[in-house]
Amino acid sequence: MDSEIIVYSGIHCAPCDAVKAFLKERNLTYTEKNINKDKEARQELRDMGMASIPVTVIGEHKIQGFDREKLEEALGLARKV
Repeated sequence: MDSEIIVYSGIHCAPCDAVKAFLKERNLTYTEKNINKDKEARQELRDMGMASIPVTVIGEHKIQGFDREKLEEALGLARKV
């Protein structure tokens, strides 16, 4: 897959852990940006208009929370590009 995957996450975030586990189960690599540790990542999230985590960015798609259906759809679309 050519599209980069970015997961904006935080400390003690069960939905964040679910997104990361979902991606690992599919052997997909991703970049994690922890907003609790990285001020730039927190600002990037705000600039996207997002206020809560996790946010998973797959190509042009931004998925808030752990939504298996939306994640699978975005991954499928990214594979077609």
